[in-house]
Amino acid sequence: MTGELFTFNGVDGSSSHYLLPPVSPEPLSKLAQGETLDPVDLSELRWWAWRTKEAFLGPREGIDSKDLGMAGWGVIFAGDADPEVRQSLRPLLDHRLAQAGRIREHYYREFVEDKGYQPGESKLEFLARQGAGPGPADPEKVPYYLLIVGSPDSIPYSFQYQLDVQYAVGRIHFDRLDDYAAYADGVVAAETGQVQRPRRVTLFGTRHPGDRATALSAAELVIPLTEQLSQTRADWEIEGLIGEVATKARLGEVMGGDGQAPALLLSATHGVGFPSEHPQQLSRQGALLCQDWPGPEGPERPLDEAFYLCGDDLAAGARVAGMISFHFACFGAGTPRFDEYGHTASGISPQLAPHAFVAALPKRLLSHPHGGALAVISHVDRAWGYSFAWPQAERQTAVYADCFTRLMDGHPIGSAFEYFNQRYAELATDLTTAIEMVKGGRRPDHLALAGMWTAHNDARGFAILGDPAVRLIAAPATRASTQPGRETVTVKSGPITASLPPEYSEAPVSASSRVTVPRDAADVDFGLRDGMRQARERLVTAMQTLTERLGDMLERAVDSVTVLDVATYVTDDLAAVTYDNATKEFGGGARLRARSRIHIAGDARLLLPEDCGEIDPVLATLHLGMVEQAQAARAELLKTASSTAAGLLAVAKVW
Repeated sequence: MTGELFTFNGVDGSSSHYLLPPVSPEPLSKLAQGETLDPVDLSELRWWAWRTKEAFLGPREGIDSKDLGMAGWGVIFAGDADPEVRQSLRPLLDHRLAQAGRIREHYYREFVEDKGYQPGESKLEFLARQGAGPGPADPEKVPYYLLIVGSPDSIPYSFQYQLDVQYAVGRIHFDRLDDYAAYADGVVAAETGQVQRPRRVTLFGTRHPGDRATALSAAELVIPLTEQLSQTRADWEIEGLIGEVATKARLGEVMGGDGQAPALLLSATHGVGFPSEHPQQLSRQGALLCQDWPGPEGPERPLDEAFYLCGDDLAAGARVAGMISFHFACFGAGTPRFDEYGHTASGISPQLAPHAFVAALPKRLLSHPHGGALAVISHVDRAWGYSFAWPQAERQTAVYADCFTRLMDGHPIGSAFEYFNQRYAELATDLTTAIEMVKGGRRPDHLALAGMWTAHNDARGFAILGDPAVRLIAAPATRASTQPGRETVTVKSGPITASLPPEYSEAPVSASSRVTVPRDAADVDFGLRDGMRQARERLVTAMQTLTERLGDMLERAVDSVTVLDVATYVTDDLAAVTYDNATKEFGGGARLRARSRIHIAGDARLLLPEDCGEIDPVLATLHLGMVEQAQAARAELLKTASSTAAGLLAVAKVW
């Protein structure tokens, strides 16, 4: 990014040129200023953004998102879905029933027929029919992990976006019943130990001559992420394939053409797109453009199929079972019917395709006859190449690193993906605030608004294809890979051939290097006999002091939860609001709209203003949700106090 032009991800398969030409920040800033969000959606996004300042997105407090028996799992069909699709998925549904419903049967749910998705429904309308509302996922009402089954025409992408802020959501849609069965069998096989992938992460990034978009994604995403993971995850092999080695043939090998598929793959490339109703749009849109493409300066002509990898290129003998694949590419997950980021004078968005569809490459990966990948993460609509770096800001790769780390630690993909949802909620609220300030008379900073808008669109457009409850099933670490103090990273790269402005320059990576760094541990004589005696004396003294302090703390904690007091305020100006620690009240224009006091003995009182008129359902839902959280927190505190007191008594007896 020069500060004057934005070059976007995506190449037109019908012309070999960019899907969107380079543009200056000002037109993008004006597009951003025309962005509007539904007030209800915006209110909830602001609430999530506020909540994540203190806690991570996910289900209710105290629920382990790695345990389906606590978090719950559900599947959402369209109300008029073909029952044979459900039957084809039966092995997966039975498998999830055994996991999610093992303690509480209703933590496993099938939303079908009248309970399924109905045409035109919003997220809030769907949840309300299930007895749920805004706020953290509560598996007593709706499970945390939700798999949407159906085309984006029958269950829109917009519904998936909305639902994914609050829940861990994935989608599958195939053209044949056999593909649904193949995916179900593949997940069950992986999770029952029949499939294991090597403990390898492969990061694949193109870098085309004269192409700023891929120069940036290589320098600001793939290379730093490769370096960071290699430094922090010595128990995994981290492989970087960047620049000249990032060819179609090599990507085919990585995707299992010769059995080399890693457990986790990230590709950062241009995605291939086609005009609406082009004969190759359904089969080729979202294909991954590899290093074979000579760059954007060539003549206008159809893109050579030798330059990109699509679903038809995935070898029949490929071994991708158990893999999770992450594609940073335009239309990599799918395409909506209308351009969700294009505004016209008439207010009508341009048409991108005759109908919304899921991309062919992830369909092929997930339903491969030799065992499908567990999940594919990519973009619906365009990938915005400046989402992870823009002027006046540092690198924005933390969400990728945190997501990958969670996956490598065994979290389900839906839980690991919450970092992207958190980023979307924060960017949506920040962008809306910036737009409101411009509309209020502030002079727009076009560069900042353009960068914020592209980052917001990118975070929103990411989607999980596959069951959100799947997790990496990697082979146990070998002795060599887990030896303390040793780390191994492989980086294969060609020279940087596209120029970047100084703020985005990167030192070239060697053509092929493997670095092993040993650190010898020295044996230390602790003087065991004298040391143990002295340590025991110090420990006895410390335990006595700790016991006294904990007792005082527990007494104060129990006293403080006798009465719960939950107050909900509203304001028109967040910046003017103040908080008094002494009175525990908001001031500065904040208006109290609801207050609840609940005594531990059960006496409950709700206070509402006399002139409140109709009660805002969103405000009421949020207030009651906070009451439920406060009650759950009190119960957990009392349980902790009880167990701690019992432990103190046991310790006192020992000492």
